[in-house]
Amino acid sequence: MLGKNRISELQSLHQKKFRIQKNRFFAEGRKTVSELLQQGYPILELYAGEDFINNHKTLLDKLPVQSIEISEQELLKISALKNPDEAFAVCQIPNKTLPELHSDETYLFLDSIRDPGNLGSILRLADWFGVKEVIVSDDCVEWTNPKVIQASMGSFMRKQPYVADSDFWSQLPQNLQLIAADLQGENLYTDFKGFAGMFIISNEANGLSDYLLEKLNKTIHIPSPEPSAESLNAAMATGVILGELNRRKFWNR
Repeated sequence: MLGKNRISELQSLHQKKFRIQKNRFFAEGRKTVSELLQQGYPILELYAGEDFINNHKTLLDKLPVQSIEISEQELLKISALKNPDEAFAVCQIPNKTLPELHSDETYLFLDSIRDPGNLGSILRLADWFGVKEVIVSDDCVEWTNPKVIQASMGSFMRKQPYVADSDFWSQLPQNLQLIAADLQGENLYTDFKGFAGMFIISNEANGLSDYLLEKLNKTIHIPSPEPSAESLNAAMATGVILGELNRRKFWNR
């Protein structure tokens, strides 16, 4: 049985300041936590019902995971979901370092993406389409936000973003193309060629940040044959762009 203090500590991880302070985040749900265990992702503590723990006993015996059996009522208290689903895992936030970047790879740079559902969906898309790395500006919603974790459907394990610092832009290879999605850009399907580079997706409400404009090699847009909607949200636009880049890479270079 969980004490009041422990419940309060776990509930505090719902808030960004305490996730940063404690260097912890949580992931929950039967499917997500099962995948964490199967991938051997470093879980510090697992809170789950008897059935979940018994069903994963073989994996738990191989991993340095502290597993605590809790009731449905206790899970409801610590969960961020209206309908909690069997398991709740506490993990340490890893220290993500900037990887070496290459001009023949595909990268995403996310500029001021504030909606956690958008960020989670973009991480899922990056995972599906094999984006090498995801980099985010320091004013993006953090990937440890519970709604980002849920929307990513497990992709947060493989596509954890690097947060760009003040030195980031000076470390980029000179021949790495910087390409932003913009309504005034070249037609993605007819004018723009290639599939490699760093593709910049911005907050659809505010557009590209001013500091990015002088860094760009080009901009691209997704044409609409019969424009009706004002715009696509960031995740939708990312999916269309990555789908087209993937087609070029594998079927029509």
